[in-house]
Amino acid sequence: MSKIEYQRTMEIRYEHDDEITSDNMKRLAQELQKRGITLCDNWGSSDPVYGYQERVIDSSLYLVYVDGTLLFKTPKNYVAYDARDAINELSNSITKGHEPSTVERMDDSRITKEWRKIQGNYIKLHDMVDDEKVFFQSGRHRTIDDIAIQGRIYNGYSYLQLKITTTWNTDGVKRNEEIEEMLVNKPLEMVGEMQRIFESAIKLKKYGYDVEDVVIDCNFKAMTQNESKCSPDIIKMTREARKS
Repeated sequence: MSKIEYQRTMEIRYEHDDEITSDNMKRLAQELQKRGITLCDNWGSSDPVYGYQERVIDSSLYLVYVDGTLLFKTPKNYVAYDARDAINELSNSITKGHEPSTVERMDDSRITKEWRKIQGNYIKLHDMVDDEKVFFQSGRHRTIDDIAIQGRIYNGYSYLQLKITTTWNTDGVKRNEEIEEMLVNKPLEMVGEMQRIFESAIKLKKYGYDVEDVVIDCNFKAMTQNESKCSPDIIKMTREARKS
């Protein structure tokens, strides 16, 4: 019997008057992590630690001397050595063997603080996920029931979007009731938790997103069948799951 992949995609758009800044997105990543969501890449091999962190910047300066007197400094080694060679070539043309210019390299490092860059936009849930029943792989939480739940966050010009995709691989065509059970009811707690945590962060005053008046697009799709819209009851049930 051939395998069929059923899929439900739910996109929730949170509008805002202004585009969120790059630094605020980095702050949001830290806020989400404190609440139980880590933003990672699709491999999710390691969890980045978000926040305001120290970073060591290594650099070098090149000091150009003429007869032991400092002429100038530059961070570009080719500028320093080109200047030295030009000075020595000119001097050598006047007094053979006279090369008065030298270059000294001075290594330097300084410590700066900055927000940790966001490693990816895939949602990795913590705490509520039972590792014996659910594992994270290729940007998805996979369950023992062959259900995969993928959450991603997108930053638009005047909105943030939470996209949750649930897939179920099974043998043969299934009835609508069974599809709804596997794609809506079984992952409902996890889908609700993604919404709850995400919205608890973006509704903070420093971000100011409205989490009630949202734009929702929800679709069911099978690889061998036509796509159809989620019923209003399913959308309502999914949204209410964030409050449980």
